Amino acid sequence: MGFLGTILYNIKNMKKAQNIRNMNMDDLLALDDDNFFDAIECVCEDAVYDINAPELTEAQIFVYSLNRFEAEVNNGGLCQFFVNSSSECAPYISKALDAIGANDLKTLFDRFIEENNIDVTDLSSFKIDDVSQYEEQTERFDFDSFDEKFYMSYDFHRQIITYARKNIEQIIK
Repeated sequence: MGFLGTILYNIKNMKKAQNIRNMNMDDLLALDDDNFFDAIECVCEDAVYDINAPELTEAQIFVYSLNRFEAEVNNGGLCQFFVNSSSECAPYISKALDAIGANDLKTLFDRFIEENNIDVTDLSSFKIDDVSQYEEQTERFDFDSFDEKFYMSYDFHRQIITYARKNIEQIIK
């Protein structure tokens, strides 16, 4: 998506987010999980990209960060999360996993970070310019082991939704 496409996407998302914020809270909570997840993802993304927005709530940061983490790891693994722009969310992942009750996944993530001496606040060593550099990154650590265990954490997505339902008033504001 080019620059203009990104602007148009953000404008469309902003309008959708405003419509969601205007929904009755009971109606929002009554949405099925897929539609509810789409709604909270939209609102959190809008909050992140709205330069006029007040400071993000912890719940918005957690949901946004976990959505980015889940999408990247499901698409290409933990290494992809670290090399892409979503890595900006890395400092929040451990605390967010704890908040949603994803204890096994938190332990897995924390152990991977600790064993490999990775500073989640400075992932500059993961920045790449091309595919060959990405391939080199995938060989730095045992990402496959992390990814295989992550893919087995079948209830992770459900845990994000449950957390968001419990914290809806911090997310939709």
